[in-house]
Amino acid sequence: MAASTPKPVAAAEALLRDFEERYEAAEAPPVPVERVASSLLGLFIDEADDLRTRPGAPTDQGRLSGMLDPEEMIVWVDRSEARRSPGRRRFTIAHEIGHLVLHVPVAKEAFYDRPADIREIDEDPSGEELPELRQREREANVFARELLMPERLVNEQAHATGFNLPALASRFEVSAPAMRLRLRLLKLLPPLA
Repeated sequence: MAASTPKPVAAAEALLRDFEERYEAAEAPPVPVERVASSLLGLFIDEADDLRTRPGAPTDQGRLSGMLDPEEMIVWVDRSEARRSPGRRRFTIAHEIGHLVLHVPVAKEAFYDRPADIREIDEDPSGEELPELRQREREANVFARELLMPERLVNEQAHATGFNLPALASRFEVSAPAMRLRLRLLKLLPPLA
C-alpha cells in the first residue's frame, strides 16, 4: 500500500469528527452512516437485486455485497442482504466509504466487494503480510468498524448498559458478533467472551 494512504482508524475518527462539527451532530449512537455518506461525502446510496448487473461490475466473482463507483459517487448495496440484516447494510456502506476515503485517492478505481470481503468480525492478526487486495479489504473493514462503533462511544455506552451485548448491538445498529469483537478489541470483554 502506498505510504500516503491514511491509517483506517485515524481516517474514520477524522471523518466522524468532521461530520459532527460541520452538522452539529449529536455524539450518540447510532452513527448516521447514510447521512455521513450523503451530506459529508456527496455519495448516493442505492440497492440492486444483483450488483453484477451494474455497469462495469465483474460477473465472474460470484455475488457482490457492495460496490463503490467513485466516478458516479454511488455506493451500491445488495438488496436482499440489506433486507436480511440492516446492520450488515450499514457495515457495507461504511466499508465502501472506507474505500472512498482510504483507497480511491491512490487507486482511482471502482471497488467490488464479495460477501467474504466485507467482514464485520474480521480480527486483525498482528504482523501478517497480506496481498494488496486483501490488505485494502481489511483496511476498509477496520475503517467501517471504527466509523460505526467509535471507541469513545462504545466505551461510554458499554459502561452505561452494564456491558449488555444485545443492548449495545441495538444502540449502535450493528450485529451482536460485530459488537462482541469490538468490545474484545477494546479490552472491554475477556478474550473468550
